[in-house]
Amino acid sequence: MNWVTGVVLALLVASGVMVFVRLARGPSMLDRAVAVDALLAVVVAGLGARAAEARTPYTLPVLLVLAFLGFTGSVASARFIAARGAEPQERQEPQEQPEPQEGAGTEDGGRDRPDGEETGG
Repeated sequence: MNWVTGVVLALLVASGVMVFVRLARGPSMLDRAVAVDALLAVVVAGLGARAAEARTPYTLPVLLVLAFLGFTGSVASARFIAARGAEPQERQEPQEQPEPQEGAGTEDGGRDRPDGEETGG
């Protein structure tokens, strides 16, 4: 194993541990969903590093499938969390407006004319 590969794998293991801690401690469901997505990204990066170190192209389909599943899982969980968080709003009854009084100062009930001139009495 090359020293670069060793450093990369050590960093990936460290990031995987930190993401797993966030997955276990995450106070909200959204934190856990992001942690699962990040953990999958760490796994994909680890498999990619292993494939690069071994110089084998056979893991490329696995990487593509994992990336696709991670993306669709993230979108599905985000939509689920967004739909779950949106609570139905209470229906408010329309408030009654006081009706204008007829003949309040003008001939047409106090309204302006369409041409902008007020009617006078």
